[in-house]
Amino acid sequence: MLSFLPTQLRALLTVVELGSARAAADQLHVSPAAISSSLAALQRAVGVKLFEKDGRGLRLTSAGASFLRDVRRIVALSSSAVTSAQAATQAPPPPLHIGCVMSTSEAFLGDLLAQFMTHAPDIAIELQVVRREAMWDLIAERTLDAGIVEVPPNLPTLRPRAIRRNDYVVAAVSGRRITKAALADALWLLREPGAGTRAATETLLHEYGLSPHTCTIGSPAAIIRCIRAGVGVSLLSRDLIADDLRAGRVQIVRTPFTPHPRPWYFITAADRDPLPELERFLTFALQIGAFTLPE
Repeated sequence: MLSFLPTQLRALLTVVELGSARAAADQLHVSPAAISSSLAALQRAVGVKLFEKDGRGLRLTSAGASFLRDVRRIVALSSSAVTSAQAATQAPPPPLHIGCVMSTSEAFLGDLLAQFMTHAPDIAIELQVVRREAMWDLIAERTLDAGIVEVPPNLPTLRPRAIRRNDYVVAAVSGRRITKAALADALWLLREPGAGTRAATETLLHEYGLSPHTCTIGSPAAIIRCIRAGVGVSLLSRDLIADDLRAGRVQIVRTPFTPHPRPWYFITAADRDPLPELERFLTFALQIGAFTLPE
């Protein structure tokens, strides 16, 4: 029986269960007089007679039987409330919210998430692809627990926690000899305006003295498909084309300005302690070599 039930209700239920005030007193570790007093107080509060004598015991009146049915419903609801409260303390934590730029999501992050979710199935993760410039406010506002992005700004609100090497390389279809003249004549596939990769590409073309035809394609995956088909070249993260390099579908074209390092950073808000679940994720990423600690 629930210990927080009113004394009078506990007395009522115990008397009904055991059939006498004396037995109920023994069960509840009180005197028979205390049981009688509780029942009398209950009857006064309800305003009708709930019990009547039955030899040496007590039996319920019709009003008492009706009242008992409702009391038992109250007990059932109270038990359910206790169970729900206890279960709430065992509920899984809210998901981690990790933000990244699109190229990260299509490079190494998918494999990292798959490995971690296998390693720690009790931790849920929600991945949000956002523009680089939007990342800082989302972390500061607690919308994101962490972000993965290239070269974050030096802001006092951000804390770099880990780093991953990331080299930009010029990618072209395999099997062709690509010279500077060929690069000048090639179709360059660019990310959308505002993307970090596009800005790096425009800098490369300017430094290399190239003014080729360009085509904007907003998806790194789509750019890679075009390159595989021999349509154009592009400046891409080496992580993005790792599988195609191993399979011999894509080659890296050497230039005086590439590989161009633009590391990935794992960043959190500087003014708060990361969640334990986020610490587990970062520790796992460090253990498998997906990131390293910054110097």
